Formats: sequence, C-alpha cells, structure tokens
Amino acid sequence: MRVSRAILIYLLAFLVGGSLVSGAAFGQAAGARGDFFTYRFVPGDILLTLSQRFTQNRENWKTIREINGIADQYKIPVGFELKIPFSLIDEVPASATISHLRGQAFLNGSPIAQTGGQISEGAVVTTGPNSNVTLTLPDNSKVLVPVNSTVTAKRLQRFSGTGYIDAIFTIDRGEVQSHVNPGGEGVGRFEIRTPVSVTGVRGTILRAGTRQGQGAYSAIIKGQADFSPADGVSLTRLGSNQGAVTDGAGKPSGTHALLAPPVLHPMDAQSHNRQLRFDPVPGAVAYELVLAEDSEGYDVLWSQRITGTTATLPAVRNGTVYVLVRSIDQQMLAGGHAVLQIEQTMNTINDGQGSPVGIGNGSYLLHSTF
Repeated sequence: MRVSRAILIYLLAFLVGGSLVSGAAFGQAAGARGDFFTYRFVPGDILLTLSQRFTQNRENWKTIREINGIADQYKIPVGFELKIPFSLIDEVPASATISHLRGQAFLNGSPIAQTGGQISEGAVVTTGPNSNVTLTLPDNSKVLVPVNSTVTAKRLQRFSGTGYIDAIFTIDRGEVQSHVNPGGEGVGRFEIRTPVSVTGVRGTILRAGTRQGQGAYSAIIKGQADFSPADGVSLTRLGSNQGAVTDGAGKPSGTHALLAPPVLHPMDAQSHNRQLRFDPVPGAVAYELVLAEDSEGYDVLWSQRITGTTATLPAVRNGTVYVLVRSIDQQMLAGGHAVLQIEQTMNTINDGQGSPVGIGNGSYLLHSTF
C-alpha cells in the first residue's frame, strides 16, 4: 500500500507542478554541509520526487531515507533538513562568463584579452596590482577576483535536475568577493577555500581571503555561511555583518562584528576638485574606497585604502560611476559599503600647443567634472 501511495503522490506532484523541477520548493535548497547537499522540506514534498529531482533516480529515496534516519517517510516535518550525498547527485559541467575586466589579468597563464569568454572547472585566474576580473555564474552569482589575487575554479558543475550550482573556488593568494544566489532560488554548493579555511555559503554576500603568513578570513555582509579550518575540526556559523579570522595554523579567533559603513557627504555636481568626504566610524583603522560601474561594487574601475576621511577621486570613465566606501576594523575586516552615485565627464588635458598629453599605451591624461 505504501508503494502505491508513493507512486500516486509522485504522479500528482508531476501533474500539478507541470514538471518535476517546478514549484516553490526550489527556494528550499540550503547549500552544503561537508559532503552533503541539504534541502529543507516544504508542504507536499516526498522522498520519491526529491530523489528524482536531485539524483535523477527516484529509487535512491531508500538510500536517502537511511542516511537521514527517517522512520516514516510520510511524517517528515516541514523545515526538516534533508541530507543528500553529493556522490548521488547527478551533475553536468558548468562554466562562468568573464563579465568584467580591468587592467592586465591572466587565465591559465595567458592574458585575458576581453570580456565574454568562458572559464570552466580547473581554470586559474590571476590579477596584478592594477587589475581585477568579475565572473558571472549560470545562476547569476558574481565572483570578483580583485587586485593581487590568484583564484582557481576547483569545481564548477551544476545539478542536472534543477540547475543549482556546485562551485568550489580556492584562493592561493589574495581574496574573493562574491554575491551568491542573488535571485534567492537556492544554492547547491558554493565554497571558498584557502590553505587553512573553508567557507560554505548559503545565499550570501561575502569576502574571503588569505593573509601572507597570517592565516585567512571571511566577512559575511548578508546571509549565512559556515566557516571552519581546513581540517574541519571546528565550525563557526557566521551571519550578516559578521566575520572570522584564523591564524597561520588555521585556528579561528572567534566571531567579530563588522563595522558599519561611513556616512558619505554629497559631492557638488559642479565640483572640479573631485573631493570625497565622509564621517569617521568609531573603531575603524582604515577605509576602502572603490569606484565601480555597478552599485554593488563588482565591476571595479579603481580601488584604494586610506586612513583619513577625505580623498581625491580619479577620473575613470564617462557617465555614471558608483563610489563605495567600507570601514575596516583592527582585524582588517571590511564591512558593508555606503554608496554614492556620481556622473563623470572625461576631458583630455592639453599641452601648451593644444595637443592631448599622452601617458603611454595610447592613453591620455584626463580630468573629469562631477
């Protein structure tokens, strides 16, 4: 009787939903815990349909039931976190698009000539002092590789039954900034690894990186993440506006509250001096300034760290530019940003004969108005 009931519910779910991969339950993917994908039950879920959706084999429901210690598959409460081994999930290769490029960066040791190219699993992205690269994943997650960083796409797959991303990025040098699952549909697995730490993301805006000889760090601006040493001995659950730091051996120092962003002063639309001013933030030892094409700061045009509360902004492009400022605490963790939208008009600076002043590589000395 139970087998017949399961088949009936399976057919009803298919007919009502129109397909096995539709419906509101998609928003219940809860990321990864170690070698397991986790999924939160919603009304109407049964193991048979979930097994088909995630493993492409409904007969795997029995194995999933045993792993989760489920005595009665018809009495699973809403909100229950179901664990499914990644070894059972059917996956296909995915790729990410190089959606933004600034300066001279490298893909697998070769210069990146332009945006629009694809990277696949195993790709290594390297940036220098004045370059950065933004990757866009199939679920529209953003991964920014900022200046002086080397990052490897160790794993880049997607669930064949749902399209959830299974991505692991390793940081060999520098840091990564990411906005995972911006649409809120759920995440299969998104991990950022350093030699001494692992950050497992659950729909998050975060920064993670290495410090030469001084361990690693993660700062969660929004969402949740699990932060642990590479050996997985301990785990720290991070929420919005929290960060964690390890020493060189991977030992975490606890959870730290991130600083609020500073209050930015409006800039005179007719100003020619390009002066940015903002109020100091108690506890801040420095501030990070970013000029970007987007208000979230992923398509970076220029960045700098300063210790004061005023700065002269460079001329970077014609049109709309976003100024982002983050407070940096004593742990050197940067919090969320304040943002100011400005308009720049680029003009060449001419010499005494009226000719543009060149600065090499076909570029000219510029100034801007705001």
